[in-house]
Amino acid sequence: MAVIETSENSSNLALQTHYYKASYEQIKNRYLEIIEGMNHKVVSINDDYTEIYSEIPHMTVIAKIIMQDPLETSIDFEIHAEFLMGNNKKALKFIDKVLKMIEEKYEFKGVSLHK
Repeated sequence: MAVIETSENSSNLALQTHYYKASYEQIKNRYLEIIEGMNHKVVSINDDYTEIYSEIPHMTVIAKIIMQDPLETSIDFEIHAEFLMGNNKKALKFIDKVLKMIEEKYEFKGVSLHK
């Protein structure tokens, strides 16, 4: 099983924390729209821990959405993938697609802004 995570300190630009000019609720709702359109089953939404747990066959995703201030919210992912081939590729493709779709609606502020 492959585990792919995004974080502030990742050396890979694609895996660094992304920040948007939006509130927690805005990013959460947009993320839910995106993953439901990708046929992910939302297993749980925990607003106390600001996490959304979803799954599709062979892949589970935990999205961590943190509002830094009223107009700055970050999103990170922890993905567990169980494909015979291309674990990393499928997880990276998911992350890239979600981030691009969030950027269609909310202004991208940057990556790893709070190292």
